[in-house]
Amino acid sequence: MLSISRRVGVQLSSCSRSYISRGISRRCILLDTPLSSRLSSRSAGTSLSSSLRRPIHTTAMSQEEMASVPAAQAGAGVGPVGQDAPRRVDQFGKPIVFGVAIEGVQHYPGDEELKEWVKEVSGIAPKYVQVFGTHHNRVIRVYLRSPEEEKIVTARAQRAHFSGQKVTCGPIKRGNQGAERRGPKRPSGQSSAPSTKRLRIDNLAHLSPEERVSKSIEPLKHVPYEDQLKSKAETVAMQLKSITSELAKSTLVPTWLPQQRAATGGLICKMLDTLPSPNLEQYRIKVEFSIGPGPEEGKPLTIGFHSGLIQGGQSIIINPRQCTILKDKAKATAKVFEEYLRECDLVYYDESTNLGYWRTLTVRTPEAGGCMAIVQMHPQGLTQEDVDGEIRALQQYFTEGAGKASGITSMYLHFDNARYRRSTKLTVDYHHVLGEKHIYESLLGLNFRISPSAFFQVNNGATELLYSTICDWCRVTENSVVLDICCGTGTIALALAKKVKKVIGIELCEQAVEDAKKNAEENGITNAEFICGRAEHVLPTLVKRFGRRTELVAVLDPPRAGALPPVITAIKKCSALKRLVFVACDLNQSKDSVVRLCRPPNSHDYSIGFKPEHVVMVDMFPQTPHCEVAMLLNRLPAPKLSDFVKKTDTTTSTATASSTQAEEPKESTETKPEEP
Repeated sequence: MLSISRRVGVQLSSCSRSYISRGISRRCILLDTPLSSRLSSRSAGTSLSSSLRRPIHTTAMSQEEMASVPAAQAGAGVGPVGQDAPRRVDQFGKPIVFGVAIEGVQHYPGDEELKEWVKEVSGIAPKYVQVFGTHHNRVIRVYLRSPEEEKIVTARAQRAHFSGQKVTCGPIKRGNQGAERRGPKRPSGQSSAPSTKRLRIDNLAHLSPEERVSKSIEPLKHVPYEDQLKSKAETVAMQLKSITSELAKSTLVPTWLPQQRAATGGLICKMLDTLPSPNLEQYRIKVEFSIGPGPEEGKPLTIGFHSGLIQGGQSIIINPRQCTILKDKAKATAKVFEEYLRECDLVYYDESTNLGYWRTLTVRTPEAGGCMAIVQMHPQGLTQEDVDGEIRALQQYFTEGAGKASGITSMYLHFDNARYRRSTKLTVDYHHVLGEKHIYESLLGLNFRISPSAFFQVNNGATELLYSTICDWCRVTENSVVLDICCGTGTIALALAKKVKKVIGIELCEQAVEDAKKNAEENGITNAEFICGRAEHVLPTLVKRFGRRTELVAVLDPPRAGALPPVITAIKKCSALKRLVFVACDLNQSKDSVVRLCRPPNSHDYSIGFKPEHVVMVDMFPQTPHCEVAMLLNRLPAPKLSDFVKKTDTTTSTATASSTQAEEPKESTETKPEEP
């Protein structure tokens, strides 16, 4: 076997060569101390070069091969294999990728088998694989780390056999390699026809980076609030007209639609006056910041928002100092974390290369006090020992170091993808780092516990207006049973609990259900029940449990994309449910849910639909074009059996009379036999 140093000139430390001399094959060797040691040395002020943090993949070499390596080659390398090459971009700032394209594979066993084959043929581990086409037209792209690796794999995999099939291999096309297919260039003196493509104009080019972020996060900041409400109301009215048009296109049009459409000016129902937000600034109690390169020289790690500026193929992050809808506490927390991560050995995550660790920082700052910080990271190849070392560094910095004065009362480390958790044997999504495990918020006189993954509205003042409206629209009595579908932490259900016989919350998130049960216990509410499961599976069991004579009222507050069709079908089949309050944070995306709720019975769904009574807009997000919408729907009356019987009797009598009249002429034409 040829020496890897002789093939590509890899520069190996003495430690690495000793590992190789022992025959360790294809092993990832760090040219530095373990991560836990580096984290513990941070307090001493030591700083390690980032070039020594990356691993290299090597193959086994015998003692004879090591002895045959010239000293000059062993000491100075020209092209690292197994390491990512320095970042290269084309003339448009797009990153240049390296890899090979393999053709001739008709029977493809899988990505892992292909990766192992590439390792066996060339001794190089690919980054990832993409497959295009099928059978005879299949092209497999194997992405690598450097042009040196690309040359080696191309040379060794050319005309090789993969899974018994002879394949061809060549570098993937980059840049203008396909320019020859577009034909010869137009002469310089010849004018071209005007392009019909719409030009993309940057309307924010004249603004500074900070102003660009503020314009993106709060685009209506400089618009008078009355004009904001008017614009949002017009948008909601257009969405309601769109729902009406969608219903009118159905095969079976609801009988009530033409009359209600004419009475409301084309809307599906009456639109009530808008409920404005009590707070216009610093109202968000939850903010999710991005982590990435900043605009300064050297692109230091920055926590903020994407500015829309691209430099070197990377999206630049700007600190949100000018955003007025964010709390000062959230901004200060982001600044403290930024200082910590800049001293950290782990770098930010780069989406263009899928390298790096730190991704986002979520900060919750409830009105009742406290602060929860959730930092999301991509574990990459970190072991559990490495993660534990990073957690210890966070604890030391925010309890004894410079971050002690930040005021963070709860901190979590969030691993963003289950696939990487399995690969690194990490067992939890959210790992508690320090402080309390929960924060608390007060709403409508009730206290609510909030977990890191639980949903909670971001504007407390507007949320109280919304929930009070929902309670009034439910028109509950002491004998009513309220179903809170997609209940989250149980805020709506618990707000109605003291007015009804029983409330039942249905939620898919197990942690949110635990929070809801704990909230009911802490507020002394005993008539609340929370079930973890899918609504389409739970609702039929509740109908059997309470029967058809129970007065059921439901509140449906689905995610932004709306409720799934099986959930809508289960709600419509619940015949005891006479009243429904539908809440949408984006009515345009929830349009299909409203249309399905209002459709009359058809061959696919025999259940009776609902009729919208009125709708109201709640300004949950001032300074932005977004809002919350609540709609009250009533169940249409089912057709009476007596009417059906009367129509049947009338039809039967009419048919009998017509048959009698038809037989009379026939009898008159018959000739009677002569009497004897």
